[in-house]
Amino acid sequence: MNGSDNMNEKLFTEKVEKNFKGKTKELLLKQIHVFYSIKNVVKNHYKEGETLTLNKGTYIHGIFGELDNFHYTVDNGFISVDFTEENRENKIKNSVGFWVIKEDIPLREYIEQYSGFTISYSIGRGPNAIVKTKLIPYHQFDKYTEELNDRDEVWNYWGEKTKEVRFLPSLVSNKRQIAFILNTNSKEIKELVKNDLWQLKEDDDVLEPFFDERYFPKFLEERKNRTALTTDREVAIPFGLPSSLIEGVFVGRKIENDKNALIEIKKRLPECYIVNLDGKIIVGN
Repeated sequence: MNGSDNMNEKLFTEKVEKNFKGKTKELLLKQIHVFYSIKNVVKNHYKEGETLTLNKGTYIHGIFGELDNFHYTVDNGFISVDFTEENRENKIKNSVGFWVIKEDIPLREYIEQYSGFTISYSIGRGPNAIVKTKLIPYHQFDKYTEELNDRDEVWNYWGEKTKEVRFLPSLVSNKRQIAFILNTNSKEIKELVKNDLWQLKEDDDVLEPFFDERYFPKFLEERKNRTALTTDREVAIPFGLPSSLIEGVFVGRKIENDKNALIEIKKRLPECYIVNLDGKIIVGN
């Protein structure tokens, strides 16, 4: 651990000691300690031109902005903005959200899934109607809605873009250009990720400080009945995760075609690969 890490761990520990109590404080203090103790993480290796398959349990995290936020994340890790910024309001607090891969899947197939649409539809009408939700892959919207229109029991349907499109490079938007692929397979890292708020089996008073008071009751309900809309594809890790977990950088078209940006990314993360929206490795490791 270098001097900067020592200072940061001390700073964040003091914030927890001051602002939290009981089991919530114990949980955050442990997360911070493990966060700053993890250094060397085994990474998967790929050659340029290979097709990337994401392993079950892999985490992905997209960032706003481009190289400025890229450098900040590499330097500091994935730390909750509630620890680093003042007066930032989030419905899930004191934690960092990641997308989790639930089964081994080629990156291109994963991108096509979340670059589509989230459809909700009601079976029947009135108070007894049953609402179901489904993730529709890229360019499959018309096909699926036509199938719904042919089903007598479906009364109506509605939809919205997936949450991933808001945060990750996608086939339908250029707003996000950089996401990190994290390897979470080591024993030390599992000590951090086992405390995912969506899965943590703790009393409500332990969980409550991690949520906006207006959202907390809804969270408790959503956690019991997770759907493609709420979503069933995300985790929330108390405090956050270290940047040493990064094994790859996933880029949008703008960054892919910016040679200088790719050189800068590789310079900062020489042991990591860079992969594009086609799921192809464009810079190996």
